[in-house]
Amino acid sequence: MTGRRQFQFHWQSARNCFFAIALSGTLSLGIVYYLISRQLTQTSHVDLGLYFSLAFAVLVLLALLLSGVHYFRRVQRYEQLITIGDTLPLLSAQKYEQAKQQFAELPAQIHEPEIAKLRQASLQLTNKLEQLAQGRFQRAQLIQRKSDALRNERDFIKSLLDTAQLVIMTIDDQLQVTLINAFAQQLTGYAEKDILETDVARLFPAGNWLEARARFQELLEGRLSLASQEAELIDRRGQVKHISWLHSRLANDDERAVILSVGMDITHQKEAEKRIVWLAEHDPLTDLCNRRKFTEEFEKSLRTAVRYHHNNTLLYLDLDQFKDINDTSGHKSGDELLNMVAKTLKQITRFTDLVARLGGDEFAVLMPESDDAGARILAQKILSSLASIHFEAAGIRHKVSASIGIVHYPLNGASIHELMSFADLAMYQAKSTGKNNFHVFSPDDQTRQTLETRVFWKNQIENALENQLFILHFQPILELSTNAIDHYEVLIRMYDPATGETCLPGKFIDIAEQTGLIRQIDRYVVEASIKKLAELQQQKPAIRLAINLSAAMIDSTELLPLLKALIRQYRVEPSGLIFEVTETVAVANLARAKTMMQTIKTLGCQFALDDFGVGFSSFNYIRELPVDIIKIDGIFIKDLHINADDQLFVKALIDVATGLGRRTVAEFVENHEVLTLLRSYGVNYAQGFYIGRPADKLRADRYWSPP
Repeated sequence: MTGRRQFQFHWQSARNCFFAIALSGTLSLGIVYYLISRQLTQTSHVDLGLYFSLAFAVLVLLALLLSGVHYFRRVQRYEQLITIGDTLPLLSAQKYEQAKQQFAELPAQIHEPEIAKLRQASLQLTNKLEQLAQGRFQRAQLIQRKSDALRNERDFIKSLLDTAQLVIMTIDDQLQVTLINAFAQQLTGYAEKDILETDVARLFPAGNWLEARARFQELLEGRLSLASQEAELIDRRGQVKHISWLHSRLANDDERAVILSVGMDITHQKEAEKRIVWLAEHDPLTDLCNRRKFTEEFEKSLRTAVRYHHNNTLLYLDLDQFKDINDTSGHKSGDELLNMVAKTLKQITRFTDLVARLGGDEFAVLMPESDDAGARILAQKILSSLASIHFEAAGIRHKVSASIGIVHYPLNGASIHELMSFADLAMYQAKSTGKNNFHVFSPDDQTRQTLETRVFWKNQIENALENQLFILHFQPILELSTNAIDHYEVLIRMYDPATGETCLPGKFIDIAEQTGLIRQIDRYVVEASIKKLAELQQQKPAIRLAINLSAAMIDSTELLPLLKALIRQYRVEPSGLIFEVTETVAVANLARAKTMMQTIKTLGCQFALDDFGVGFSSFNYIRELPVDIIKIDGIFIKDLHINADDQLFVKALIDVATGLGRRTVAEFVENHEVLTLLRSYGVNYAQGFYIGRPADKLRADRYWSPP
């Protein structure tokens, strides 16, 4: 309402008030005047009129006064109402302090009780709204803080879920995915939007899904709280992953169960397990079956052959002179050749045949449902194919050949181990006929006993190496100038725990050389001797041990590193080590033997040329080889006292050796007469049963006296 309209409104109200008062007063005065004038005289009427005129004037003044008071009070009340009315919008705007200030501007005493009550009610409303607003603000702050805390917790949990290298997802009672973490998305190839609210069955192959669904139903029904499962998972690209699952039941506030599924990717573990299983059954170098797998398949093949009366065949191959390739061109070249042989065997055998590498250079082929003619054809084909291999390493071209033993089975109830022994016998028979050949085993074979003996001693040697049944004996060597014994030759023996007997090396050394086991024997003797020397040097610093080396060890590249390691390990004085090499072995590869001797002598060790005189018998070799001691073969010594030819040879040899600065040892000294002659010839040392027999312990006395 505008100011002018407000004025007109208030003025009209005041005017109405004035006319109401004046009209009612005039009417009252007229009634009073009429009643009084009827009782008065004419003269009194004049006076009465004057009085009533005066009363009328007072009435008019009074009406004007009351109208003015009414006007001003109305205006004041209206302004108060306007003030209160203008304050109310401030409450909706939450401007409570400004509203209080406007209420404070109203008069302290308001005559209108309604306005006073309105002001009081408005003020109370303001205070109440202010309190409510403050409470709402505090609650909003509290809610905000809790919301922030929940948001942070949610972000932390989400971050935790996303950084965990586990598949984490939740599944509702409809078996639909409701949550999935980042790792699960990465592993499955599905984005969150593509997998949420979809059936979880898409992640399981049909076979695994039946088990998973049964577990989920039991969890949802509360019959299980936890369930584990190993299952395959199919990702978006169709690739299969192996997952180890742990499913657990979670209950919501609305009592609707949810399944939390946590899965660990064990794909690499499964692949590693498969690889381990594969390695347990295969040779990692050639990818052929190994001896373990071959034995299992051989056992199955034998049982099948017996049950269904089939005739099967075993071919046992051993490469000829494979050791020479390893020694001359290195083990890497040897491995390359083994791979070539394996590929050749796989190419020429039937898909039903089983090819295996049994170890080293040994291979085997199982031929199911075969006859003798077929076995011979395959054996000849193998020999021809191997001969066609062009193998060159380190500038040396090697000829590849093999010896093959063939045995047909079933054979008189023989086990697979007996059949393997028969094949081994046949293979050795093939080698004995010139190698690059095959031999079919026959129970009536005349060489069986000899070959069985060879196989027996081979097994004995392997058993002795494995169970430490080799022992050392020591034979004293007398220094003739001092009559002292500070020098012993180390001799090997094999102990048989079944009989308690000790076997001499003549029974097994040849077999060890033929089967390649001589190197392992050499390693044992060298290490055991150096260990023993370390013990002896603590009490007898001048003691010396002579150790025999085989041709295989002389040709091996492992001898020098082995000696260095053992001398360092046991801290022995190397001058106490004398290595004996036979004349035949040394001369067979003169340049190699000379180089090896010179290298080992730099360590401080000594060399003796053993059995001199029975081999090439050239005095030039004494000059060529860097040996310290010449051991005269016992064949020239044992009858020295009665054989003039032996006396001439021994005298000449001693003169040459002495002239070249070499010391001499006479072997097979078995009586006083021979020892007396040797002293007169100027021999440095004597060895034989007359001096002392080999024993497992050294002599207690250093100085020797005749028996």
